[in-house]
Amino acid sequence: MQIELLEKTHTYLVNGDIASISVTELLAKHKLAPDYSDVKKEILKDKASKGKTVHKDIENILNSKAYTPTTPQGEQFSEWASKNLDCAVGEQPLALDFNGMIICGTCDIMGFTKDGNAFICDTKTTSKIYKDTVAWQVSLLDYMARNCGDDIINGKEFHWKGASKFLCHHYDLKENAFREIELEKVPDEEIEKLLNCEYNNEIYEQKVLVIDEDLKAQIEKAEVELKEIETAYKEAEKKAKELREQLCEAFRTQNVKSWESADKSILITYVCQTQRMSVDSTKLKKEFPRAYELCQKISTVKDSVQVKLRNDESEDK
Repeated sequence: MQIELLEKTHTYLVNGDIASISVTELLAKHKLAPDYSDVKKEILKDKASKGKTVHKDIENILNSKAYTPTTPQGEQFSEWASKNLDCAVGEQPLALDFNGMIICGTCDIMGFTKDGNAFICDTKTTSKIYKDTVAWQVSLLDYMARNCGDDIINGKEFHWKGASKFLCHHYDLKENAFREIELEKVPDEEIEKLLNCEYNNEIYEQKVLVIDEDLKAQIEKAEVELKEIETAYKEAEKKAKELREQLCEAFRTQNVKSWESADKSILITYVCQTQRMSVDSTKLKKEFPRAYELCQKISTVKDSVQVKLRNDESEDK
C-alpha cells in the first residue's frame, strides 16, 4: 500500500487514488472536533506553521538515527523519550478500506514504552486541549492500524496488534511547558457506528445520558454540600495537624508516653519514631521489569462516576 499526503490540499492518495475522507475531516464533519471557523485565517496559519515545525522536529528524532532537536519542544520530547521510550515511529500514515470507503490519517507517534506497553500518541501545540477530540483521534487511528493487518505501507512492513495506552503530548508554546495526558479509548463499537454513519451519509450522534430533572437537582445539591464539608474538613485537619505537632514536641521533650484528660474523655499516646520497610515500586519496575510484571495482580474495581463542579475546576488547557 502506498500512502501519500498532498500538503497543500491536505488530500491523501492511496495507491494513486484520492482517499474518500481524512480522519481530521471525518471528526470535523460529525462535530467531534472543535470549530475554528470564527478564528482569523492568519492566526490559524501562524499556529499551524509553528505546530508543523514541532511535529517535524519530533518526527526526525524518532525516524533518524542521529538527529539533534532544533526546537525546545523537540528537546522536551527527546528527554521524555530517553526515560520512557523503547521504540517508536513518527508520522505513520494509515489507511482503512471500510466497505470501499477509504479513510486516511497520520499517527504522530506509535510504539512501545520501556515497560512493554504499546501506545499511540497525538502531539498538540494548541493553547487548549479538547480531550474528547484527541481521544477520538488516537482511538480511530489505532482501529485503522489494527485493521491494516500485515500490510506493507510505503515499502515498510507494518504489524500492529493494538495499543494499551492512548496519550496526548501537549506542548505549551507560550510557557515552553510539556505535559503528558492519558486518554480513555473510544470503544470499537462507537468507532464502527461513526464509520457506518459516514458510509450512509448520516451524522453521528454520541450517546447522551438521560436522567430526570429531580435526580439532577439532588446530585447538584449533594455535590455542593459535600464540597463545603470537604473544605471545612481540610481546614480542621490542618489545624489538628499543627496542634498534634505541638503535642508531639511536648511528649518528646518531657519524656512522657501518655496523657488522659480529667474526665477521661480523651486519651493521647505518644508513638516514638520508628523505621519501616517498603518496596520502591518505581525503581523495581525500572531495574527489574520482569520481576515487577510477575508480581502484578489484577483486581476488579467497582464501577463509579466522577463528578466535577465546574465553578471549582477549570477545563484542561
